[in-house]
Amino acid sequence: MERLNRIFAEWAKDEKRTELASQKIELTVVGDITKAVKSMAAAEKSLDTVASQAKKAEAKHEKALLKAYNDSQNDQESLQDKLNKLRSIQAESKKAIDLANKAAKDLGLSAKEIPGFSQLESAISEYPSKFNAATDDVSKISKVTI
Repeated sequence: MERLNRIFAEWAKDEKRTELASQKIELTVVGDITKAVKSMAAAEKSLDTVASQAKKAEAKHEKALLKAYNDSQNDQESLQDKLNKLRSIQAESKKAIDLANKAAKDLGLSAKEIPGFSQLESAISEYPSKFNAATDDVSKISKVTI
């Protein structure tokens, strides 16, 4: 009988150990869940901060892009004004050549004898290609993309 009592006593101990182990596991799970809840709450706050910072960055970038666009428009207008003035200089130079040719012809002379005439004629002949290249460069401004 004593032996039987010892066996029952051992079983009772084993049963308490099993019960304690089960409670320990349950406490660990509860602790993990509590920790995860806190982590999720912190993560949600961080998401709110990220969203707020993203909106500020978007507004900042939009403002910078708008300024860059306006600056570009101003540059294009300024350069276009310069091209228009340069176009009129070319037209005036052609008129000067035509008048020099007519005056020289009326006098029975060659216009090439007029100082600077040949130099102006050469500049006028080279001018269109340079003018067109500059015009193309100005037009490329509006086509710039990021």
